[in-house]
Amino acid sequence: MAKSLRQSRHRSRILAMQALFQYDARHDEKPDLEQLSSFNWIDYAVPDDEREFARSIIRTTLDHLNAIDELITERLVNWEFSRISPVSRAILRTGVAQLLHMPTDADAAVVIDESILLAKQYDSIETTGFINGLLDDVRSMQNPETMVMKKVAAGDKIKIKRRAKT
Repeated sequence: MAKSLRQSRHRSRILAMQALFQYDARHDEKPDLEQLSSFNWIDYAVPDDEREFARSIIRTTLDHLNAIDELITERLVNWEFSRISPVSRAILRTGVAQLLHMPTDADAAVVIDESILLAKQYDSIETTGFINGLLDDVRSMQNPETMVMKKVAAGDKIKIKRRAKT
């Protein structure tokens, strides 16, 4: 039975998120792209299409990591970037990378929905609103002339600066 493109992309996004989680967790010795895309923590053979898409997300995220982290940090209100759970950081980083640097690979709504699904599966349900709000704000950056800054609560304690249509 053949897998659908959606299933394949979902599994690729899981692999990319897990790789970025590992990157974040290894403070002393950051793994490089080759180490991260070996997927040696997986107990099955990763199909080539999943491996390539995950590798593309990882590469894009690492290539733009400082700018991505800065963009996320700029949107936090009364919260420190380091206090975001490592899983949420990995989801946000890969989501922002896909939205801003891989726009032809998936529709923005799909990237946001997939990121929310990853948060439900691998983090806590409480983070879904935060991830949705932040990624939706990043998506809306593509039309800045129709947006204004506004503070919006996302989750119980985390707030983001969000752009909303006026």
